[in-house]
Amino acid sequence: MDMRVIIVSIFVFLLMGNTETKISLDSVLKKFSWKKRVVLLIAEDSDTELINGVDVFFKEEICRNIDRNLELYKIIGSQISQYEIPEKFRQKRGMWLIGYDGYDKAYSSDLSLLEELYQIIDKMPIRQNEMLNGVSSCD
Repeated sequence: MDMRVIIVSIFVFLLMGNTETKISLDSVLKKFSWKKRVVLLIAEDSDTELINGVDVFFKEEICRNIDRNLELYKIIGSQISQYEIPEKFRQKRGMWLIGYDGYDKAYSSDLSLLEELYQIIDKMPIRQNEMLNGVSSCD
């Protein structure tokens, strides 16, 4: 009987030692809910055109992004394996627009989403209200 307890204890110890804690992407995105709109970028290291294009966009359009309460969240290359990624994002690489409600509003595997980003956001009901009640410092 004692031998079984020892074997089970060793098995449990080995099993626990091999589990690595992953970051829950769902939990990360929930922290933004009703506070920020998010552009989620998931890309391989080799997707340099996509990564650089997104970085340039967020540097050049700071004011317009702040105006729309837009945040960039990037998961690049080896970081991907550190995340528990929901099924809807798991097999794809690219960028998603995530609304205040936490739901994805648009996706593209290339930079094309950036060309439509402001039009998509500006048609959202909450954004319409923000535009009526706020003053933009960008124009």
